[in-house]
Amino acid sequence: MSADPVHQLTLEALAPGAWRLCNSRVSRADAANLLAYVEEAADGGYDVTWVHGGSGTAWFPTVDELLLGGARHLAACASRRGKPKPIAHRPPLAAL
Repeated sequence: MSADPVHQLTLEALAPGAWRLCNSRVSRADAANLLAYVEEAADGGYDVTWVHGGSGTAWFPTVDELLLGGARHLAACASRRGKPKPIAHRPPLAAL
């Protein structure tokens, strides 16, 4: 991850009060480009629905906090990547 990961994040307007949070370092054709959907909350702040790296929601009081939260979420997703766990299997029925 770069020294300032927030700069790789962009907010793209979808409608008034709605955006998508994207990772500019990933091709737009790649599903990993889309990190979250963001909506302006009725009582202030921003409601976030994470799309990349598992589902979940969050709320942030400011755009700056939202971008920092997005960078933290992206870093957490990157740290979970690695060698997958092997899948236990049984011998084919023909071998029995």
